[in-house]
This record gives sequence, C-alpha cells and structure tokens, in this order.
Amino acid sequence: MKRLYYHVLLLAAMLPLSVMAQSVTYNHDESVMNQFTIGETGAGSFTPDWYYDVLHKNYRNGAMMTNKQFFRSQMNLTLYQEVPHAEALDSALTERMRVEAKNIADRTPGLTDIAWLVERGKIESKLSVLTGNIERITLEGGSAHSYTTWLERYNAINCGLQAVRDAYMPQGKRKEQYLAIYKDILLKNTEVCEYILYLRKLKEVKNNSGSAPAPHRANITTICRSAHGRWKVAMAAGGGIGE
Repeated sequence: MKRLYYHVLLLAAMLPLSVMAQSVTYNHDESVMNQFTIGETGAGSFTPDWYYDVLHKNYRNGAMMTNKQFFRSQMNLTLYQEVPHAEALDSALTERMRVEAKNIADRTPGLTDIAWLVERGKIESKLSVLTGNIERITLEGGSAHSYTTWLERYNAINCGLQAVRDAYMPQGKRKEQYLAIYKDILLKNTEVCEYILYLRKLKEVKNNSGSAPAPHRANITTICRSAHGRWKVAMAAGGGIGE
C-alpha cells in the first residue's frame, strides 16, 4: 500500500512538467529571421530599419553584399578554375609515375640486367685467360711481389665488375661499363702476356749464356719481337700464353 502511495506521488510530480513541455511553442521573430537570411544569402531586409539606421548603418549597407552565399560562390568559381590545373598536374604525376616504374625495372640490378646476360660470356672467358696467365708468372721465373701485384689487379677488375652489377643504373650505362671493363681485361691480358714472354726469354738467355756466342746474346730485341709475333697469334686464338 505504501509502495502504491509513492508511485502516485511520483506521477503527480511529473504531470506538471509534462504539461509545461507540451505547452512550449515556436515564436517566430521576423527581425531575427531576416538577420539570418541576410547573413547566409543576402535576401531580406533588416527590421526595424530605424534601429539599424541609427546604430548599425555601415553593417546594414554592406551586409547584403558580404553574405556567406557570395563567398561560397566566389570560392566555387575559384575552385572550378583550378580544375584544369589539377587535372594537368594529375596527368603529369601519373606519367612521371609510369616513367619511374619503367626506370626502376630498367635500373634495378638482378634478373633485369640484360646487359650482363649479353656480355657475361666473353667477360668471364677473358677473365679465365687472365687468371691462367697470372698463375704462369711464378712458373716463368717471376717474383712473388710481381705475382701479388697482378693478382691485386685481377681482384680490382672483379671488384669493379661486381660494383656495376650491384649498381642502380640504366641498362645502356651498365652495358657501357661492362664494355669498358672488358677492354681493361684485354689490356691487362696484353700486359701480363708481354711480361710473361719477357720472363721466358730472359730465362732462355740466362740458360744459354754459357754456350751462345756474344753476338747472339746481344740480339735480345730480335728475340722479343719474334716472341711478340707468336704471342699475337696465340691471343688471336683466344688461348692466352701456352707452352
């Protein structure tokens, strides 16, 4: 019974609030509405006019031309004029992205290194010849220092070759570097062959120094020229210096 009594009191307390909420209505104020429409679109007029004429004359005279709709239209026009520039910029960036994608595929070392696949055979072939000739230096009487010097030159060529293979560069430039290294290998092969022939003939002269007559021993230039001719024939065959 007491609980029912509390419910009745609570309902009685809430009833006036419900009646008050239902009694609230919207009171239209024309002057406030005109202020809003003028600020938004420039339409309407300030009321009462005498109030704005006396206290806010400058605002009344310029408000219709500085409404938000005017600035919106001006901004839309400005943005519309930017559309061609934005499209041109987008096209340029898209084209640049396409070009750079091709550049990355062309310049990245690895499977796309077509230049190495083309030049690899002849480069490795001449490197093998150079290795064999360097190993003959000590056999022909060359010093350990000479052997080490030529081995360092060989390692320098290999280092440069690996640097080109690992470099990020266009295929044309990469091929140009491979050909330059190939020419350097040929040059080094020529030099080491001449050095080996010099060692070989020097050893022959020393071995024959006790039995050969003096005029024959003095004619080293002729011997070297003859050896150089035989070396050219051997190099043309691609086999390096042989026995």
